[in-house]
Formats: sequence, structure tokens, C-alpha cells
Amino acid sequence: MKWNALADALLESGALSADWERAFRAVPRGLFVPDRIHHGGEWIDRTERPVEWGELVGSDLPLVTRLAEDGSTPSSAGSMPTVVARMLRHLQVADGVRVLDIGTGTGWTAALLARRLGAANVTTVELDAELSVAAQHRLASNQFPVKAVVGDGMLGHPAGAPYDRVHVTAAVQRLPAALIEQTVPGGVIVVPYGTAFCNGGLLKLTVAEGGRSASGPFVEDVAFMWVRGQRPGSGEFEIEDVRHGPSGLDPAAVAEHTDAAFAIGLRLPGLFRQEVSAGYDRLGTGRFEAWDGVSYAHCRLADWDGRHAVSQSGPRDLWDEVTAAHAWWQRQGEPGLDRFGLTVTVAGEHRAWLDDPDHVVG
Repeated sequence: MKWNALADALLESGALSADWERAFRAVPRGLFVPDRIHHGGEWIDRTERPVEWGELVGSDLPLVTRLAEDGSTPSSAGSMPTVVARMLRHLQVADGVRVLDIGTGTGWTAALLARRLGAANVTTVELDAELSVAAQHRLASNQFPVKAVVGDGMLGHPAGAPYDRVHVTAAVQRLPAALIEQTVPGGVIVVPYGTAFCNGGLLKLTVAEGGRSASGPFVEDVAFMWVRGQRPGSGEFEIEDVRHGPSGLDPAAVAEHTDAAFAIGLRLPGLFRQEVSAGYDRLGTGRFEAWDGVSYAHCRLADWDGRHAVSQSGPRDLWDEVTAAHAWWQRQGEPGLDRFGLTVTVAGEHRAWLDDPDHVVG
């Protein structure tokens, strides 16, 4: 009953569309969640704490199922049911549609697709062999014999191409040409997309006639773990010849506003940011940092308009660029994420746009 209650809530919110209701009710997440999940800084074991495990599985929460070698960074998780429902709704499937599901994880999404479309129409790819084997076991045990492949999902699965739909469950900064090439013209690719500045958009692309490009809008505000190999990194750089000055922009206007941060990331590709509070910061201050691997800038979160609030180093004045990009966003009417879109070509070009593909950003 708890799962049905969650399905009711998803229907009422609009996240779950009517054509997916039957699949959601028939395939509860609990059939695919491992016996151990990480929540609240600890592992919850089904055999030791069955009630708590069951409550989490039936909730509208993401469930971390594996941690990276550092013991704290999630490396695999079961997505929030709300997000899963929205992604499947944007996929716009119909009977007979063939789907490539990238990032098998627990196998739950592949099972939902199989319940809706038939197992013969679903291929799912997982990079981690151990995760794939476990998911295959759950899929087979629940009578969903989809084709499950161990491999790099960024290469797609050419042996089964072409596909009518591609469904990706990890965030990318660059969409590989292979995924466009393996999708039929008019086919849809739904993929979480982010920049080094802001990981935060669900992209819905339609492949053009001729199959040489795909274009479409951002349709949801979501944040996913990065595809392996595309996690943002700062590179190496040295801070020297530091230039100081006041800021014309309150960094909180960026740090606390996803739409602004997302727009800035599209405007300034390759710019990494983070908010930190280091031991040498004045008590209660903290800083907003930005760098491109060569140039570096930070702005104090408190007293941001003071004479030495901003420090910049390297060939670019990065904080000035962030401030200018924020002003550009304001001049456009402070557009939400859903007014932006992206066009990607098989040659590797990524063109972000506002409202229309001809209105290029950046």
C-alpha cells in the first residue's frame, strides 16, 4: 500500500503520467533495491533494520547503493521516483518503441521500461560489471529478461542500434556522437546535462533528419552523479600575481540561485566553481571560488563589496566574467532553466541557446 500511495502522490503532482501509472504500480522499487543502502551517513541493512529499510525504499528519496573508494562519495544510486517518473514521461514512448537505457544501476528503470514496452524492446548498459550482474539477476527473477550489457554507455550499444529512444541516468558535460548516431532521425534522447559551473538540467534532444545532430530544450531541474570520465576537475594551476578589488555582485545571487548558475555555466563553459569555508577564512565568512585550470578567482561571501573581497589570478579575470554573465542573465529577464536548450552535432559541437536555436549563448 505504501508504494501505491507514492504512485498516487506522483500522479497528483503531475510527475507520473497516466500512460506510466500501470507500470509504476506493477513494478515497485523495492523489488530492485539491494539489501544494503546508505542513508544519513550509515548503511541500513534490510535483515537488521527491515522497517527502516522498507520506509526508505517506499519514500520519494534517492537511495545510495554504492560508495566510491573514498568511502563517502556516492558512486551508484537509485534515483528518486519523482525524477524517474519525469524522465520516463519526457521520453515519450509508444508501443513498439526500442529503448537504449544507459546506466542500469539497480535495474529498476529497465524493468519499468520492459513492463511498458516489452523486454525485447529494451537494452540496458552498465559500466560496472558487478552492478550489471546483480541487476540482471533481479530483472530475470522478476520476469523482465531485457538485454543487459556490460560496457561503456557513452559508446552506446551499436550491435542493437538503431534505437527510437535513449535514456541516460548519469550527467554529462559532453554528449558523445555515438548516442546521436545510434538514434533514429526523429528519435529522442533524454539525458541529465550539466556544466562544471552547475550540474542541474535534464535535456530532451530530438535527432534531426540525416542523423548528424540533435537539438532540444532543458525540461527539468535535476542533478545526477556524473558519468565516469566527465566529472569536473580544476586541473593544475598556480595562484600568483593576485589582483584584489571589490565585487559588484553578491555571490549569494549565484550560489543560491540555480537558474542564474545554470545560465552562467552555459555562458562560460569550462569554468568550475565551489563554495568553501577554509580554516584561514575569517570566522563565518567563506568564499565563492571559480577557476578554469589556469586562472583563479574568489569572492568573499560576507563583506563582498569590500576593497579586498575579490582575489583574481591568471590571464582571465574570472570573477569579472561571472559578474558580466550574471548581468547578461538579468538583461534576458532572468530566464528559468526551461528557456535554454542545446544543439549537439556528431562533429562534437555543443551550442547552448536561449528560447530558439538561433539565439546562441556564450
